[in-house]
Amino acid sequence: RSPHRWNHDVSFFKNFKISETKKIQFRAGLFNIFNQAYPQWFGPDDPNNDVYTRLVVVCNQRVNGVPNGAGGTADNICDPTKGFRFSDETINNFGKIVNKRGHRIIELALKFYF
Repeated sequence: RSPHRWNHDVSFFKNFKISETKKIQFRAGLFNIFNQAYPQWFGPDDPNNDVYTRLVVVCNQRVNGVPNGAGGTADNICDPTKGFRFSDETINNFGKIVNKRGHRIIELALKFYF
């Protein structure tokens, strides 16, 4: 789940009559009037995500001298029997909004009818 999105747009129009066939219209458009942020989610490891969703797992214990299947040994291999834990970055940030998009836009216009 991610936070909901509220986006309120409002437009105002006012006509000013100049003559029988001519008028000027003043327009004001306010988009995202309350300036609410809306998060976007692109996938679990996409750096463009607005919600932190990375789960980084750290090995609890590493061992040396593990047979590598080719007659030799490998060092610094994770021992799965000792378990795993989440990184501090994951524990502190998972599910938090780390970036916000969206901003208030105001448009003003004059329109001349003839």
